[in-house]
Amino acid sequence: MDPKLQNQQKTLDFLKENLHDTLVKYDTPFRKALTVDLKIASTLWKLATNCEYRTVAHLFGIARRAIDGTHIPILAPKEVPADYHNRKGFYSIILQAVVDSSYKFWNINVGWAGRVHDARVFANSSIYAQFQGGNVVGKELDKRFNNTTITPDNGALSAEKRYFNYKLSRARMVVENAFGRLKGRWRCLMKRNDLSTLFVPDVAECCCTLHNICETFLNEFPEEWLEQEEMNNAPNDCQAATQTGERVRDTLINYLLQEREQ
Repeated sequence: MDPKLQNQQKTLDFLKENLHDTLVKYDTPFRKALTVDLKIASTLWKLATNCEYRTVAHLFGIARRAIDGTHIPILAPKEVPADYHNRKGFYSIILQAVVDSSYKFWNINVGWAGRVHDARVFANSSIYAQFQGGNVVGKELDKRFNNTTITPDNGALSAEKRYFNYKLSRARMVVENAFGRLKGRWRCLMKRNDLSTLFVPDVAECCCTLHNICETFLNEFPEEWLEQEEMNNAPNDCQAATQTGERVRDTLINYLLQEREQ
C-alpha cells in the first residue's frame, strides 16, 4: 500500500475509534441510522471542499426527502371559479411535490383546485397510496401515519415544541427552495398563466421534468432569479391538524429530543 494512503487510513481509524461512542446511532422505525464511517467521511469532505450540503448528500448517498405544496397562478376558470380561488386571494392550481436535498422532484401531484386543502391533496396522491401500502418507511410506521395531518405547534411553546418546529421548518425549507428554483427558471409557473386550466398541469409537469434535468447537470442558477413572492412566504393554514396528527407530533417531539440527547 502507498505510504500516504496508509497514513490516511491510520488517521481515519483514529477518528473512528475516538468518535465512535459519540457518533454511533441505531436504526429506529423513523429512519435507518448512518454509519460512523459515513458520518466521518462526509464531514471531512465538507470541511475540506466547502461544497454545498446538497452536493455532500448526493456524493455520499445521504439525501433526505420532504413534501410540500405550492400554488400556480391561473386565470379565473369559467366553470366553478370559486373552487380555484385560494386562501391567499388569487386563482390557482396546486402542485404538491416530494423533493430531495438536491432540489429534485421525486413525486409530483398537480392539478387540484387552489381552494382545496393541502391535506386533501395529499390524501388523494400516489405518495399517500404508497404510505397505505407500507412502501415508504415501513408498514408499521406508515399505518400509524395514515389519515394524519402534522402541523407546527402554535401558542405558548415549550423549549421542546420550539425544537420540533425548528426541525419541521428545516425539512420544509428544502421543498420551498426547490419550488423557488423551479419558478425562477420557468416563469410561466410564477406569474399568472393564461392557458386553459386543463393544460396548466401538463405545463407544470413538463417544467418539473426540465427542472430535474437542469439540477442533474448542475446548470447555473443566478440568485437574481429567485424572486420572493407573498404566496410562497405566507404561512400555511395550521387549523386542520387532526387529533391523531397532534398525537403523532407529540411522539415526534419526544423522539427528536431523545435523539438529540444521545
